[in-house]
Amino acid sequence: MKQIAAVVLAAGASTRFGECKQLLDWHGKPLLAHVTDVALEAGLQPVVPVLGCKATETLAVLGDRPVRTLMNWRWEEGLATSVQTGLTGVPPEADAALFLQCDQPLVTAGLLRAILRRFDQTGSPIVHPTHAGRRGTPVLFARRFFAELSAITGDHGGRTLIDRYPDQVATVPVSDPELLADMDTPHDYRRLQEASAKRVHGDNQSRIAVLQDIRHLIVDMDGVLWRGDKAMAGLKRFFAFLRRREMPFVLATNNSTSTPDQYVNKLARFGVRVSVETILTSALASAATLADIAPSGSRVYVIGEEGVRQALRDQGFNLNGEEADYVVVGWDRDLSWEKLATASLLIYGGAGFLGTNPDVTFPTERGPLPGNGALLAALEASTGVEPLVTGKPEPRMYEEALRRMDATPDTTAMIGDRLDTDIAGAWRAGLRTILVLSGISQQDDLASSQVKPDVVCADIEELVATWEQLDR
Repeated sequence: MKQIAAVVLAAGASTRFGECKQLLDWHGKPLLAHVTDVALEAGLQPVVPVLGCKATETLAVLGDRPVRTLMNWRWEEGLATSVQTGLTGVPPEADAALFLQCDQPLVTAGLLRAILRRFDQTGSPIVHPTHAGRRGTPVLFARRFFAELSAITGDHGGRTLIDRYPDQVATVPVSDPELLADMDTPHDYRRLQEASAKRVHGDNQSRIAVLQDIRHLIVDMDGVLWRGDKAMAGLKRFFAFLRRREMPFVLATNNSTSTPDQYVNKLARFGVRVSVETILTSALASAATLADIAPSGSRVYVIGEEGVRQALRDQGFNLNGEEADYVVVGWDRDLSWEKLATASLLIYGGAGFLGTNPDVTFPTERGPLPGNGALLAALEASTGVEPLVTGKPEPRMYEEALRRMDATPDTTAMIGDRLDTDIAGAWRAGLRTILVLSGISQQDDLASSQVKPDVVCADIEELVATWEQLDR
C-alpha cells in the first residue's frame, strides 16, 4: 500500500479575516486541531502541520497528537515557503503528499480517502477535487513533483504545476461547493459552522465521492439487513437498487447458525429473492479451512447449530464427537455446561481448536446478546489454548467473496455494522468500507476506534438514498 503524507498549511496571519483562523473554535476544538484530526482519521502518515504566525499558541492546541510539527519562520514571504517547509517533513519512503489548508473545515476524511484512491487507481501524479469544473483543494502531488514544488515562490502554491501539467491531473468531482470552501471572512466562518451543524453522519458529497466507483458489494446480514426476525427499513429498496445497477454482491455473515438455504428462505420471507451462491457464512469458511489442514473423515466435535454442522458434513468430516481430533465452535443457542466441558477436555487432550467467528455480541430486537466470541473466550480461559478463527475480520471470507464475484479490492466495498470485524477486516483486505449504525457499532464508537470507515450511514435506507443521488 502506498504511503501518503499530509501537509497542513497553517502558518499564515489571516490578514483578511482579522484574527488567527488557526485558533478559531470549531465545535469545541481549535480549527487547526480539527483539520489535523481529519488528516489523521484518513490514515495519512505522517501528518505535518506547518506553523508560523502565533506559533507558540498554535503549537499548544495540537497537544499530544502524533504529528510531525514544523515551523516556517519565513511565513510572511508567502504560501510557497510553507509548502517548502512542509516537504522537508515528508519522509523518503512516502510516495506522495496531500496538502490541506487549515481554513477548509468541511473537508472530511472520506473526501481525503477518495483522493488517495483516485491516485492509486489512475497513477496520475496530481489529484485534486473539483466542483462544477472548477478545481479546489486539498491537492495531492506525487514525489516526482517535490523538487518543482520546492522551487515555486510567492503565494501560487501548487497551482503553477497544475497549470503546467494539465494532462497529468486526475480529479474527484464534488457537487457541494461548501465542502471545498475556505474561510476568508467572519461571515464565511458563521456560514460554514451552520452547514457543519447539519451534517450528522458525515458530509453527503464525500460519501457520494466514495460510492461512485463501487462495482461490487460484500454485505453483512445481522444488524444490516435485519435484526432477529425483523427486516430493516429499506430492505426491498436496497436489493432493487443493486439489481437496477446490475451490481454483483455476496451476503457474508459471521453467523454460523443457519445454512445458505435457510438464509435464502429467510430473505424470501422478507420479499427478497437471492441465489444460494450469494450466501457466504463463517461456517463455510471454517469447514473450508479445516479441509485445508485435516484429512477428509477426521472426527470433529461441534458446538454450534445446523449451519456449521452441514458445512462440516459437506466437507466429509465425521461429526461423531467421541475422541474427536478437532473442536469447532460456532454460535449455539442451546449451549450447555456439558458441551463446554466436553470441548474443554478434548482441547486439553490435544484436539485442534477452531472458531467460526470472534463476535462477542449478536444484534437482536431485544438488544445485543452474547455472541460466539463469548463462547470462545470461555474455552480459551479454561484451556489456555487460542482458537484459529476463520470469520471476519480474518481474510478468508473476503477472499472467497471476491473470488465468487470475480472482483478486485479496488472496486469492492464491505457494508457492515461492526467496526471490529466487518470494517476492520475489509480495511485490511484493501476494500472500501461502509458502516451502518443499525446494528452493534454506534456513532460514539467511531470516536475511539482506530478503524475509520469510508462511509457512515444510519442504515441501508439512508445508504440507498445517498447512492441514488448519483443517478440524478
